[in-house]
Amino acid sequence: MTTPTSIAVGTILAGRYALVAELARGAMGDVFEARDQLSGSKAAVKLLRAEYLADESTRRRFRREGAILKALDHPAIVRLLELGIDDEGLVYLVTEYVEGETLAERLSNGPVTIDEADSLVDALSSGLGAAHEHGVLHGDLKPANVIWPKEGSPRLVDFGASKILGLDRLTATGEVSGAPAYMAPEVLTGKTDVDQRIDVYGLGVLLYESLSEKKPFYDKHLDRLMMKIDAGDCLPIDAIAEVPAATARVIERAMHHNKDDRYARMADLKAAWHGVRGG
Repeated sequence: MTTPTSIAVGTILAGRYALVAELARGAMGDVFEARDQLSGSKAAVKLLRAEYLADESTRRRFRREGAILKALDHPAIVRLLELGIDDEGLVYLVTEYVEGETLAERLSNGPVTIDEADSLVDALSSGLGAAHEHGVLHGDLKPANVIWPKEGSPRLVDFGASKILGLDRLTATGEVSGAPAYMAPEVLTGKTDVDQRIDVYGLGVLLYESLSEKKPFYDKHLDRLMMKIDAGDCLPIDAIAEVPAATARVIERAMHHNKDDRYARMADLKAAWHGVRGG
């Protein structure tokens, strides 16, 4: 098998997908806009970074991401079109191309409105709830993994850090897979088993940042950041942003450092949100 040293715009993958622009760089792979030379349509292609191609454990994780996406058919989850390995040995995922911007890009222009937060809650809680019904956790919720289409509701991408319920962790001992600032304490510390409440927590953190433009936890040093997250040491969102107190309490409960004090399911979080929002 050939192991390329770099993968760049201009590459034609599997004799079909012409990479035309780099869209993003992730922990495991890079994402490109591509043109399907058979259909002429746009697609998004994620492929394993060249430096990881010799790492069989990472290749297995990448294949697992594809298997997960194939099992999920929900309007709030970007649809997988193809998973494969080309003649050069490149592992790739092809998903539908969604015109729009990431939530991270959207937040660069200011916080979302409370009505936009309603859209986030409705779409993401429904999509994540569907994933949980398949026994799948996302495990890496962050603004860069949410796409806000030009038309329609927000959608989830990148299940690369997903964990299948009942299986061993996909991360090696001591390795943090995902964005630590958005991760639940039990993921970072390994003190208790993980379940769907890590995504309840992640959505709470996402809402906190979306409405305030500030991450609830920040420190340049990972060890201190983990300590803050484990202790739940952050300001209430209504202390730093114009958010109704009742709404702030829903976010606060969603991201409680003790998982037993969070909402048990996405449906519970969604119901609580609409209860205080009057919808």
